[in-house]
This record gives sequence, structure tokens and C-alpha cells, in this order.
Amino acid sequence: MVKEADRWAKKESMTRSELVRAALRLYFEELDFAAAVRVAKKERREGKLKELKPGGLRELIESG
Repeated sequence: MVKEADRWAKKESMTRSELVRAALRLYFEELDFAAAVRVAKKERREGKLKELKPGGLRELIESG
């Protein structure tokens, strides 16, 4: 696995550490995204998810 990481890092002109850091960052961002989607689907099923209509974001910001 280390040899594979070294090969990929060299191909992308990165150090192995940079490659691993980038891969971990992407992995955790995807986990956060997946969790957010699950929460949104659950709230939609429960009728708690509020959907904005066109122009609704501006109204929401101005009222806050």
C-alpha cells in the first residue's frame, strides 16, 4: 500500500504525506456530506424540512 501511495504521489508531484492528507480530507468531507443527506431525507419524511421558494433565501436573510 505504501508503494502504491508513493507511486501516486510521485505521479501527482506530491509527497506521500500530502497525498494521504488530501485523501483523508476528501474522505471526511464525503462522510459529512453523506450524513447531511441522511438528515435531510429524515427531516423531509418527518415534514420538518423547510424548502425555500424562489426569492425565499433573500426574505429569510432580511427577516433574520
